[in-house]
Amino acid sequence: MLKFGLISSRVLTGIALTLSAGAAVSQQTAQEAVPGAQAGGLIQQVQQKQAEIQQLNQQLAQIQQATIEANPELADQRDELLANVDEKMVEAGHDPEASREEIGDLQAQLQGGELSAEESQAVTQQIRQEQTQLQQAQRQAMQDEAIRTEIQSLNEGLVEAMSEQNPQTEQLIAQLQTAQQEYQAMMQRAMQQQGGGGG
Repeated sequence: MLKFGLISSRVLTGIALTLSAGAAVSQQTAQEAVPGAQAGGLIQQVQQKQAEIQQLNQQLAQIQQATIEANPELADQRDELLANVDEKMVEAGHDPEASREEIGDLQAQLQGGELSAEESQAVTQQIRQEQTQLQQAQRQAMQDEAIRTEIQSLNEGLVEAMSEQNPQTEQLIAQLQTAQQEYQAMMQRAMQQQGGGGG
């Protein structure tokens, strides 16, 4: 699943951009993040919020896809930015291409349906590890001043073009930002409850 706020190999989710690289919702499920039932109804709220965020992400991703198809120059700008981010990652000693291939291979194994439950779990763990390393390397690359300028410029052009494509864009982005803030507040509350023995 693509999340806004992270660069993927194919799609620069434009709202990385508005939401900054770190604002993406964690891949963890509510239960993993909040073990035990102390959190009670909070787990359900967190899951509902995750679903809402996913839905907004999908709507924005569709608008973005249509916008990029209608504006090839934005696609060029995005591809150039992705190439520059990869280049920075390579300079820092990471191999993003190899990481993506590795993730792809592992996902193919997982979907092949030939793994035992134990093996599936191990492969899932490995995929997560690879994705985390890749995302950290991307975030590091995105701290670069020149890259940040590029992101901002692409972001502004993209959001403007998306708004022309679909007048609801800005409202959806605002809803997404609010939902993500609420989600993060809920997660903190859940962690505190867990830490405080279910207070």
